[in-house]
Amino acid sequence: MGKKTVVIGLIVILLGVVLPAAADSQVDIAIHIPYYVGVEAEDAEGMGAALEYIFPVPDFKYNYFFNESGIKLGVGARLFTVILESMAYPIVTLETDVGPFTLSGHVGGGVFLFFGLFNDIGTGHYYIPEVSVAYRFSESFSIGTGAGFFFAPEAANFSNFGYIGDVFARFTF
Repeated sequence: MGKKTVVIGLIVILLGVVLPAAADSQVDIAIHIPYYVGVEAEDAEGMGAALEYIFPVPDFKYNYFFNESGIKLGVGARLFTVILESMAYPIVTLETDVGPFTLSGHVGGGVFLFFGLFNDIGTGHYYIPEVSVAYRFSESFSIGTGAGFFFAPEAANFSNFGYIGDVFARFTF
């Protein structure tokens, strides 16, 4: 096992065990299953298609919320992995509970850490906003659906973007 893998493993353990002890911290561990992918372009008709194959995408998210009730505002980090390649980036989150539902929106980007087959730190004006709604079965388990977007204003204007729809199961600590 390489040094980089050990360091990343220790960071994940630290975020998953030590940080949730703080009252304002929240850790989400989820499995996402994308079901629709598309691209919207200003100069062409948008293209999108339902995915034919199911593939789970593990997700780890840490947020530090500045308030614990009402509409919560937080900052943190998100990590997606497809086993051979993983990506982590900073996020800003808005979240609220409405009855048994959790409505969440966040935007991340600017700096990306890639590790796996491609190891690099990427920067640039690339942003990944996401909105989701989840039904809470308990304080720590929910299922839901969401939509993620990819904007790259350096390459094109905000009329051009990629998007993905997914369903997920999430554990919250």
